[in-house]
Amino acid sequence: MSALFVWVLLTAAVQGSGQLEKSLQDFAAQIYSDYAAESFEAVYAVMHPSVKALVTEDEYTAFQQRQFSRLRLSISDVEVREVKHNPRLPASLRAILPADAKEAVYGIEISYQASFVRGMRFTQRISKTVYAAMLDPHGHEPTMYLLWDPKSMEEEEQGNDSD
Repeated sequence: MSALFVWVLLTAAVQGSGQLEKSLQDFAAQIYSDYAAESFEAVYAVMHPSVKALVTEDEYTAFQQRQFSRLRLSISDVEVREVKHNPRLPASLRAILPADAKEAVYGIEISYQASFVRGMRFTQRISKTVYAAMLDPHGHEPTMYLLWDPKSMEEEEQGNDSD
């Protein structure tokens, strides 16, 4: 009877893990759907509070609008793939999260088709990891946040100065 109990617990954990993975995949898919639709306010709304402490909604949306306009960027064919629990975060994102952060961190592999103009029109498949933090991942209603590096705004602005 104890083997059956262990099997039931393992099955529940795997099913719970599958639901958690699906929730994270849906979260990333929604972010990139909003991003592709240039709904930058919706993307900003799910940013981690530490990111929001560094960048205002107006700054973020203005930056993204400039990027899309300048590059004539369009995103399509978004595919959400594997979810990794507790991946090694880039240093820039580790610096954003408080040292005593209670969130579980996940990396969500995505790919999408990007079309843009940089002298001439390019279309390429982009693959990357989107990072998310989740409060109470195994609770009834976990809270998910997007981890985004605001330094990309500075890097892009510096790149524009040299153009």
